[in-house]
Amino acid sequence: MNMTNNQNLESEADNMSGFREVLGFTVTEWRPNHAVLHVEMTEQHLNRNGFVHGGVFMSLLDSAAGLCGTYCVVPGNVRRCITVSMNTHFISPVQKGRLRVEANLVSRGRKMFFVEAKISSDEGLVATGQGTFRYVLGGEREEGVPVD
Repeated sequence: MNMTNNQNLESEADNMSGFREVLGFTVTEWRPNHAVLHVEMTEQHLNRNGFVHGGVFMSLLDSAAGLCGTYCVVPGNVRRCITVSMNTHFISPVQKGRLRVEANLVSRGRKMFFVEAKISSDEGLVATGQGTFRYVLGGEREEGVPVD
């Protein structure tokens, strides 16, 4: 991994603001066209039936997928996107444990990109998702834009 990859991963891994803090995930791998998150399921993630809420799975898939298409080659700059569509398949319920969320870019155009993502636990596949995303505010540029 080169210095830019290390800097970007460290910066993104330390970003625990907003909704990410609620979800509680950490970015453990991030490079062009690929992202991996890890998160420990806690009581705050459960629905009234005692299983992880489907919205948590959807949010994790969406977060990993958006990151996978917005890796920035210029440290300190950022690339942004919005979700256009997200298709999710719930495969196995989860009550606790550590989840791994992996997203990979399938295809990219000038303004849109397409991603496949999956969530796994120690017991196997938990959920899958396919998303369509649109670059915004200069996100389509590999070099991104300044944060401010």
